[in-house]
Amino acid sequence: MARVENSDIDTRKHLNSEDPSERSAAVASLMDEELDDVTTEMVCALVEDHDNGVRNAVDMTLSGNSSSQIPKFLVKYISSPSIATRNLAGEILIKIGSRAVDAILEYIDGGNDDDKKFLIDVLGLIGDKRPSRHILELMQVCKNDNVVLACAEALGSLGYVESLDTLLQFYEKNELYKPTIIEAFGRIGTKKALNFITSRYNEEDELTKFSMIESLGSVGDEESFFFLVSELQTTTGPIVWPIVNSIYLLKGKYNLDIPFDEKMKNALLQTVGCADEKYKASAVHLITAFDDEETILTCIKVYGDNIELDEIVKPKILSHPHILFSAFPDFVDSRSGNISSLLELIKEFSDNDRNVFANSLSNIQKRNLADAFTKSLDNPDEEARRLAIELLFTIDQGTAMLFIDKMVEDDNLWNRLKLLEILGEVNSMEANTVLKRMVDDAEEMVSERAKYILSQRPALQLENENRK
Repeated sequence: MARVENSDIDTRKHLNSEDPSERSAAVASLMDEELDDVTTEMVCALVEDHDNGVRNAVDMTLSGNSSSQIPKFLVKYISSPSIATRNLAGEILIKIGSRAVDAILEYIDGGNDDDKKFLIDVLGLIGDKRPSRHILELMQVCKNDNVVLACAEALGSLGYVESLDTLLQFYEKNELYKPTIIEAFGRIGTKKALNFITSRYNEEDELTKFSMIESLGSVGDEESFFFLVSELQTTTGPIVWPIVNSIYLLKGKYNLDIPFDEKMKNALLQTVGCADEKYKASAVHLITAFDDEETILTCIKVYGDNIELDEIVKPKILSHPHILFSAFPDFVDSRSGNISSLLELIKEFSDNDRNVFANSLSNIQKRNLADAFTKSLDNPDEEARRLAIELLFTIDQGTAMLFIDKMVEDDNLWNRLKLLEILGEVNSMEANTVLKRMVDDAEEMVSERAKYILSQRPALQLENENRK
């Protein structure tokens, strides 16, 4: 590797250039160079540069260069009054990783509380266990709540078992500390930490309970699983959601079975219907163990929201098509946001076994579905309209022809071409009349396709001969 000598005036001149592009190029040229202290200090100073291009170059070069002196010259910039500068310096230190630890530890004791908190967060994200003892000692002497919380979080991230007794002491000192310390217990994951969580659960407020449940899901054991299952028997409200999530995680980890009772089912239904995506996903995985109509309707309700979850509930829905067919009209009437997805699901079932689809429906179901498909012809989603056209012809060709004007006037070219494809299989005078009308379509592709289909109709050819 070439050394950049102190006499290399050109490089330093470009680093101080008024032209941002020259500064960027100069920084980038040092990516693989062995840097002397003066050049290292100059490059580190550019974390304060106002030009994004220069800052990006500094990020890449300092993160990628192996010089051992970079952390020493960079760490002071976490004290900058500029949030952007602080964050950039912190991001680079995290990317440098373990090589930055010594410089951080040398700087941290002399910094103010904001600096301490920031650098403790950085050490936690780096993940090197060497500063664990230093962080624990700092936690014991610091009076600033934000620093204490940062220390607790970092000790948890570093899995520092020796901090457990100190964390227990701080748990009792301040309500503010409890959720963060519980999260740390969860990451440390000893039996002592797990027992403490379950023993104190009923005494704590909702926020702390959330943290306790999340921690049990991360590092809990079989006893934690059964503890959480038992909690569902008496728990209501949003705290049910993390309980469900943690039960799912522990079920997979220890290959356990959930109880098939009403309490469990209702908790899963509530989570699927109301919870955030994180919790909803776990509930969807679990709810497929149930096979009743309420469960299937819930699966139908969430179908189309998430591709990954769709693959889970899809087999469940398709195994009970009669529930889907009966429920779909209500979804159309309520203007549900997943109409296109449900139409596609019905179409897939129809394609797989058209005879079963057409013959398994009662007359009332056929009428209700046909009505729902006709309403979907006004759906703002062009794909929903296209699917509705196909399904309406599949289930009731007569009704489809009653609404042919709406289909012909669809403003989407591909929907009209799909209609032509369908009409190509309908050999009737009504279909021929529609095809003649579509010959005058403004789109040449539609017009030419209509002409071609008409030219292949023997009945129409005979009609033309009779006119002659």
